[in-house]
Amino acid sequence: MERRCVLNSWSKEEVRAVIRYEWARGVSGREIHNRLVEVYGTGVMSKQMVRRWCRTFSDGRQQVEDIPRAGRTRTATTDANVGKVYDMIRANQRITIDEVAEELGISHERAQNIIHDILRYRKVQGGSPYSIPYQVQSRLRYEVNLGRRPKIAALRRALNRN
Repeated sequence: MERRCVLNSWSKEEVRAVIRYEWARGVSGREIHNRLVEVYGTGVMSKQMVRRWCRTFSDGRQQVEDIPRAGRTRTATTDANVGKVYDMIRANQRITIDEVAEELGISHERAQNIIHDILRYRKVQGGSPYSIPYQVQSRLRYEVNLGRRPKIAALRRALNRN
């Protein structure tokens, strides 16, 4: 039987809903997995996970969404902190990661993550310590020319286009 991938993107909840539906119809875990692979492709979910979800539904679980887990919430890489770091760098391009971390009361690692991974600033030799990618610079100029303060969401969209 030829395998064809019809859908290229899916959510975890969507796949779990399909598993729940097929399980309710009495289809075996192996056959459910084969059908998922046929529609969503080979990277959808392993046979073991399909069987685990079938067992979970057999045990009485009704919902397909993730159950909230206990644990520490994310407090360092919030949009507010990203905005503060952005403002700090715009005010002083020679600021260090340690100074950012100390000012916001977050770890060096989280400050570095915000600067390098979220804002995508990188250190360059010779010029200013942090260089902004060209696409973000053009977006910033556009926002400033309209008389608006650039929004973090717009910056992230501009960065993710690269």
